[in-house]
Amino acid sequence: MSDFKKKWRDVFFVILFFWGISFAAFIVNHSFNGALNSYGLLPRHVSHLSNIIFYPFIHGTWSHLIFNLTSFTLLALGVGVNGVARLINVILLCWLFGSISVWLFGRISYHVGLSGIIYGIWGYLLIYGLVLRSIMSLIITFLVLVYFSSMIWGVFPSNYLVSFESHLFGAIAGGFIGYFLGKNDREKLNCHYDPKP
Repeated sequence: MSDFKKKWRDVFFVILFFWGISFAAFIVNHSFNGALNSYGLLPRHVSHLSNIIFYPFIHGTWSHLIFNLTSFTLLALGVGVNGVARLINVILLCWLFGSISVWLFGRISYHVGLSGIIYGIWGYLLIYGLVLRSIMSLIITFLVLVYFSSMIWGVFPSNYLVSFESHLFGAIAGGFIGYFLGKNDREKLNCHYDPKP
């Protein structure tokens, strides 16, 4: 198997993993009358801190689930251009830092859904391309900026049923991650193309 095929096979495996867990959680939750809702992230409650692991997979409605997974897939493919290791790292870092921020500063309400990670990847792709400034990264940034332009409104409190905190802190986390990884990759490119005499 070529490296190209292996890379995309692994990227799709990660994406399908999130689809599978999210669908399974949704079916179990609705089959048992919201039994998983208590696994949402409840800010500043120490007993719910471990729910950082579970809450992204819990969704309230079919439309919530499908919209999140579709957005996640498209954005994850943009990160997957740089390989599955980068995709996993970006997801985990956005998940960790975004979730901790919601736990520290979010409203006292159950926060559920994949949108925090989605906004993290969105923020990463926007900043990463601007920092790296390669042709491919700038194309991806442009496509994300155009296609997902309406996501900017999700970081503002407009609907008490929507966790804007997950959106906001996810995007901030992703932006910082995009900046540092983009800067690191830019330095590697400069070393490659501008060797010392």
